Amino acid sequence: MTSLTERLDNNEILLLDGGVSTEIRRRGVALDENVWSGLTTKTHPDQVREVHEDYIRAGAQVITANTYSTARHVLESINLGHESKLLNLKSVQLAQQARDNVATGEVYIAGSMSSMPPLTSHHEVATGEHVASSYRELAEVLAEAGVDLIVAEMMRDIENASIVIEAAVATGLPVWIGFSAMMADNGVDVRSLRWKNRDDTNSAHDFGEMVEALKPLGGQAAGIMHTRVEDTAPALKVLREHWSGPTLAYAETGKLVLPDWRYEEVSSPEEYATVIAGWIREYGVQIVGGCCGTGPEHIRALHGMLSGIR
Repeated sequence: MTSLTERLDNNEILLLDGGVSTEIRRRGVALDENVWSGLTTKTHPDQVREVHEDYIRAGAQVITANTYSTARHVLESINLGHESKLLNLKSVQLAQQARDNVATGEVYIAGSMSSMPPLTSHHEVATGEHVASSYRELAEVLAEAGVDLIVAEMMRDIENASIVIEAAVATGLPVWIGFSAMMADNGVDVRSLRWKNRDDTNSAHDFGEMVEALKPLGGQAAGIMHTRVEDTAPALKVLREHWSGPTLAYAETGKLVLPDWRYEEVSSPEEYATVIAGWIREYGVQIVGGCCGTGPEHIRALHGMLSGIR
């Protein structure tokens, strides 16, 4: 298999999958109030595997295992911390099975590590020595399971992102860093995303300062993910002032409807592909895909758009 480093060095544009958890939910599987889609690997493995298969059929070259919310410290919120290793191994195995079942070309499997605390926690992100140990365990399990890379997703706090990135980089695997951002109240400055307190931009980090602080930790690629489409371009502009390596972009689209975790008013696949094409031209983005709200149809549209560019 051609290495990801070789592909990026050759200026190839790589296509990620779309939202995994929200696509599982769209297919009728309920999500847990604390661990989101984490338990679906255990309760609905066929649906999880089918989501991966559909993304591969749509043209995804990188699929993301369902490990976004299965670190030990998150699972402990529902008294299942002891199942962390087996659950994460199973999540990677489902992605591998999907690749074996339907892939006709090279498909890479990413393990996801995120900033997510238990959803009912009042904390924006998870921090502390126990959490750091949990992330180290997750990174080691993902490497043991055979992922091709690790994606540090929804990085939006210096302390949390530091321990996630350090744990991921320590495996020796390629690490892609996905920052999440939002516009400040003045409509000009870019801040790190505040999720539980969406309107509180005062406590958020200056986005450029956060990237600069985390850059020495390493990572093969960095970019913007789980960020509104309209906020992604300003964030990419700031990122390029601080990051010279390969860049990624996969936005969320639509309006979240709770408590069902549904997305409404989602951009059409064609609209989304047009926006992504603009980011490729404007910011030299090399890794593209979708986040919450996007599905296989969005990835299929991106695959068609990229075929023209390639």
